[in-house]
Amino acid sequence: MSADKIPTSTIAEMCELVVDCPHFTPAWTDDGYIVIRNQNIRNGRLDLTSPSFTHREDFERRIRRAKPQAGDIVITREAPMGEVCLVPDGVECCLGQRQVLLRPKPNVDPEYLYCALQSPFVRKQIFWNEGTGSTVSNIRIPVMEAIEIPRWPKEESAIAATIIALDDKMELNQRMNETLEHQARALFRDWFVDFGPVKARQAGDAPYLAPDLWSLFPDRLDDDGVPEGWTLGSLDQLIEFNPREKLTKGKDAPYLDMASLPTRGSGADAPAVRAFTSGSKFRNGDALLARITPCLENGKTAFVDGLAEDAIGWGSTEFIVMRSKSPVPPQVAYLIARDPEFRGTAIRSMSGTSGRQRASVNALTAYFAAIPDDEKTWVVLGSLLDPIFYKIAANAEENQTLAQTRDLLLPKLMSGEIRVGEAEREVEKVA
Repeated sequence: MSADKIPTSTIAEMCELVVDCPHFTPAWTDDGYIVIRNQNIRNGRLDLTSPSFTHREDFERRIRRAKPQAGDIVITREAPMGEVCLVPDGVECCLGQRQVLLRPKPNVDPEYLYCALQSPFVRKQIFWNEGTGSTVSNIRIPVMEAIEIPRWPKEESAIAATIIALDDKMELNQRMNETLEHQARALFRDWFVDFGPVKARQAGDAPYLAPDLWSLFPDRLDDDGVPEGWTLGSLDQLIEFNPREKLTKGKDAPYLDMASLPTRGSGADAPAVRAFTSGSKFRNGDALLARITPCLENGKTAFVDGLAEDAIGWGSTEFIVMRSKSPVPPQVAYLIARDPEFRGTAIRSMSGTSGRQRASVNALTAYFAAIPDDEKTWVVLGSLLDPIFYKIAANAEENQTLAQTRDLLLPKLMSGEIRVGEAEREVEKVA
């Protein structure tokens, strides 16, 4: 069906409330009432792992027009524009700045409207000024109310269920990866930062590792506070910073920009292909650490594992590339890059003009590291980390397939090109 024949309703016709956010900045507090901020809305999800709070007085001021409730939709007006999420059950919150709340009418499926707002048909209306053919920097309330949403009354709930099934599977994989990474980080920190096994042996505690792992560790800490027989060295004995790689200018190669790096988790976005000009260079097994403010403070870090074998990728000049030296497992560079104490050192080392401060590589190379006296310790650690990161990579690859399927089906469902039954069969192949 052609775009001009798609049956539509406007957002104003589908919603009982279209409410702009209050135009004042709330007082920020360490706890209290949750304020949804634009940074909490990404890829269609409300992420409150790093929530922001305000006090009761400002919360009450911000909910005078409407208090968000389960099934409401929050859409960002700018910085960035057009990000959407559903308000889940059990979350008491208020809108932040540059946001609009949509409350669908009782006869409108909120999940369908949520899906439709992410379709190309609707996003084109959000991002483009039809009168000038140019992009817009923000979306005004009258324009938002006039946005046309495709209507398929008999199938809307089924369309939403089909798309959200893919979203839910991706969310499940993401949560699984967060758990797996937590296990890997806890293992590394216990062995090489907190020296848990050594302290337990010294205290005469019962072993909490398998006998073959328990035997890797000495019986006590030495006078420097490291396991007896181990050395206290600098991190550059274990990690190579910004290793040299060769790429020919003008040659196409996998490319990652700063936006590709996650703030949580190890997986970067799928790389684009660009002709090399200048920038950091990396291989599979390297860790990428943002060195510039605010990206470093926000946690932008990745473990590179999606390149073709022996391929060299390139990216932002604002990456610090960290590569484990043999026999240190490659994942260790990433685990160190995520370690809170290491990151604290990186942040404290920053210098430069306001807004353009960068971490010092010299400060990071000099970071203290405990080095085992037996290479077998690294080999055993690698045998434990490999399956964890293999599963993380497999889940991330599956999510890419799920996202591609979602992006393929959503516009076809919205345009009527395919029906729900056909879409459900496609979902069964990948979910």
